Amino acid sequence: MTGPTLRMHFSDPAAVEAAFYAAFRELDDAAMSRIWLQSPDASCIHPGGALLQGAAQVLESWQEIFRETSPPKVSYRVVRTSADARLAVHTVEERVSSGAGTRHAVILATNVYTFADGSWRMLAHHASLPLVEKATTEPSQSPSLH
Repeated sequence: MTGPTLRMHFSDPAAVEAAFYAAFRELDDAAMSRIWLQSPDASCIHPGGALLQGAAQVLESWQEIFRETSPPKVSYRVVRTSADARLAVHTVEERVSSGAGTRHAVILATNVYTFADGSWRMLAHHASLPLVEKATTEPSQSPSLH
């Protein structure tokens, strides 16, 4: 992406985090691309997945996730934070339910934010394998939760 879509300003790591989970809930590619640091240093590990390196590879993975699912229910709780003037690390508990509400997962994730070019951006996201709670009926094909 180019132009004004990359110019969104995040005043602190919490603002980036809120935007990240909103983009995830809304399956919004454009919003997700505004959140990430546009750098080869960006990285992401989805639950059970391989290391994705560089903003292009990371954003491509989110686009793929967004194409293959209906909007999930996503909430998060910050468990721990550590920060200095240029780097912040948040450990969060994510609660993700499929759009149909038939599958629920609790995922622990580490989100890393960096201050670059006057704004905070997501540098890394690493999510654990979920503890999946099954509802009373199982769908014929499991939707991707993350």
